[in-house]
Amino acid sequence: MNIERMQLKGLLVESQKKYKTLDTEASGLIILIRSVLSPYQEDMTQLQIDKVKTYVDRLHSVVLELKDLKSKIEKLESEFE
Repeated sequence: MNIERMQLKGLLVESQKKYKTLDTEASGLIILIRSVLSPYQEDMTQLQIDKVKTYVDRLHSVVLELKDLKSKIEKLESEFE
């Protein structure tokens, strides 16, 4: 295997690892958001909307990064076909 292919393989593995980490973070954020936004809260003024907004903003940026990584991974994988 030549050096360029080894570098591509390393980049692919690194991207896949980062994707898995971000995917896990996104799943955790979804669980966190659901726990803070209880549908059983009787007094809506007691909802912690500021926390929810922070979590949703982070989730949004994680999902955008996941989309970019997915595209990058697909492109790198196509190099090995």
